[in-house]
Amino acid sequence: MSTCMFLLDRQHDRFVVIESRDESVYRPHGFEAARKLGLEHRFSYGPQWHANPILRDRVWTIQAATSPALADVVSGLDIDGGSWLAFHRGTGVYARIFAEAPTGAEFVSPSGLPIDCATADSAQEAVQLLEKRLVPALGGSGKMPGFTMLIADSQDAFVVAFDGRDSVTATAVTDGHPHVLTATGPAADDEFGKRLQDQAEGTQAPSAKLSSWAPWLSVYTGAAADAPDYTDERWLASTYSAVRPPYRDTADSNRYKNVALFPVTDPSQAAWTKSVSIYSARKTGAELFAYNERQLFEYQPLPTDVRRMGLPTTPDDFFVVIANENS
Repeated sequence: MSTCMFLLDRQHDRFVVIESRDESVYRPHGFEAARKLGLEHRFSYGPQWHANPILRDRVWTIQAATSPALADVVSGLDIDGGSWLAFHRGTGVYARIFAEAPTGAEFVSPSGLPIDCATADSAQEAVQLLEKRLVPALGGSGKMPGFTMLIADSQDAFVVAFDGRDSVTATAVTDGHPHVLTATGPAADDEFGKRLQDQAEGTQAPSAKLSSWAPWLSVYTGAAADAPDYTDERWLASTYSAVRPPYRDTADSNRYKNVALFPVTDPSQAAWTKSVSIYSARKTGAELFAYNERQLFEYQPLPTDVRRMGLPTTPDDFFVVIANENS
């Protein structure tokens, strides 16, 4: 249920992206994941792989995770030690993966790949790394679930797909207008994604200045014009917004409905938008990275009032990790 909206602007040598990550409400995330992993520096997004060598032994990577480039890689931290998002401060290379969690001991998690890609010198080289080395590197290591990954810098953007067997394909993204990527693929394959992309087309694109993200945030976090209220039984997380309050993540007819109205017996089947991040890069590297996140603990009940959930609506709702003088 994660969503990514992005723009490659070659005219101004800039790449911008906003992404959200949906997960089980009680699954440790960000700062809490770092605490659970026993890390000294409990970053939600930071140079964890460089500062904590123990993480390098937890997650499978194509190449040895000892590159000096890791010192400038910022990544989100998952409870398993891997990441769904990583970027390099100096090169601006950005990698955001959409993947299913492995379901068997024979499967290798792809959550180390964003860090692999972020250490490449460019988006093109990151794509070549996956195309040439992923399948051979898996070799006797086991199987890996299929995934989709957005890899970009200020000059190029690619949507890379791995079929879970032996094929890695990369599609270059056209520049000059917004694109939307969801867990089901590009917007062309997703009704919700197409609507979001259409809304973004006529919206002023952001820059490195944090306040400039207000128009895109309004599109990304705003509900569709015909959306019922969250308290309405007709509300569906998969249809009306990229930023979602708690919903049923089940395999039945009530999937994506308000979990307060349609309760689950297994708490892990209640999901919501755990984090939202915004990013801007130019030839000189990363310009701006800011995030918004939330964490529920097992003793906390599910919130029902959207206004009290901390979901972002304005640039002021984000924590700035990297900012230049314009932010």
